[in-house]
Parts: sequence; structure tokens; C-alpha cells
Amino acid sequence: MFKKFLLATVTSVFLLLSAGASADAVSAVYSCTLKEGKTSEDAHAVNAQWLNWARTKAGTDEISSSFVTAIVGKFEGFMWVDTYKDLATWAKVNAASLREDNPELADAFDALQECESNRLYNIEPTTAAE
Repeated sequence: MFKKFLLATVTSVFLLLSAGASADAVSAVYSCTLKEGKTSEDAHAVNAQWLNWARTKAGTDEISSSFVTAIVGKFEGFMWVDTYKDLATWAKVNAASLREDNPELADAFDALQECESNRLYNIEPTTAAE
């Protein structure tokens, strides 16, 4: 119960702060590895269901999610990069509980991957010089 209260409080603070913040996009980035026997195709199938859930919770289709792998450099695993139109949209999704709303989908993610870390980034586009 305390965990839910804490989550609700933190999310409320994000919502309040985001009301005054600029409308810059944000990206949540998760560093993960696939579990034994799982493929990127499995990941895309599960994530497509999550994306529908997230867009429903946020009330907008302006959420994208990408399965990212390294081409150059050493990086074992992959990253999920979930991009939201603004902090308020991210906060709506973050306030929802996938485990409560769709336990089967939450279990599918658990069976698919291990995610070691995550970060939330503010995205400020650069305009090209003239």
C-alpha cells in the first residue's frame, strides 16, 4: 500500500512540474538483455501490445517505442527507447500499473528480458544554422 502511495505522490509531483515545463519530448531508455531462447521478434510482439496499452493510458498516439541495438561499439543486449510528446504524457503512463491492468502482458515482459537500468531524458532539438 505504501508503495502505491509513494508512486502516486511521485507521479503527481511530475504532473505538476510538467504543467509548467516546456513541451519538449522525453525519452525513457531501458538497457536490457533478452532471456535464453528469446528473439528480437519476440520482443517486438510483446512491445507492440505494451505500446497499445501505453497509448490508451496516455490518451494519445504520440508515443513511440523502439528496439535499439548497437552497430558499432561493444554493447551486449539492447535498449528500449520510448519517446513521449512531453513529460505529462510520460507521467500518465508511468502512473498506470501494467501489472494490475494486464498481468499477462507484465508476465510476458518478465519472461522476455532483464533490464538492468533505465533513464529518462529530456529531448531538446537543435535547429540547423542558416
